[in-house]
Amino acid sequence: MTTSKDTVKIKDGPSTEVVQSDSIKKYSKLLKKLVLSLIAIFIACIGLFGLSSMLLDKRTKEIGIRKVNGARVSEVLALLNRDFVKWVAIAFVIATPIAYYVMHRWLESFAYKTSLNWWVFALAGFLALVIALLTVSFQSWKAANRNPIEAIRYE
Repeated sequence: MTTSKDTVKIKDGPSTEVVQSDSIKKYSKLLKKLVLSLIAIFIACIGLFGLSSMLLDKRTKEIGIRKVNGARVSEVLALLNRDFVKWVAIAFVIATPIAYYVMHRWLESFAYKTSLNWWVFALAGFLALVIALLTVSFQSWKAANRNPIEAIRYE
């Protein structure tokens, strides 16, 4: 029987069986969770992209009128992104106490106690805000740079 750090090879006659160690199984489970989390974030970004596209299509004439009246691209971007930032902030305020309570109750069941730090929740909120802004800003940029005459031509 030969052994290495992560695998154990058992030679039993003409066939060789490889048994995975616990560290490889844990790594495999962690990798699966990471991939599924990234897929979930991607699907959420697609939904947010579609929502922002729909809302910006509804506001096309408003954006065109603002640009004709002299609004800069940065002002239009701030106007359009402000709504999404507001919704992410409201979601953060609602989700943080619930997540703290659930995680605190879950961590009480372990033998080794650990505390929850505030920066974990702040980091999660900041990442949610960054992902939302990156997703929405592309659509906002397109809407802000569109020719205002095309938006109000058929009015």
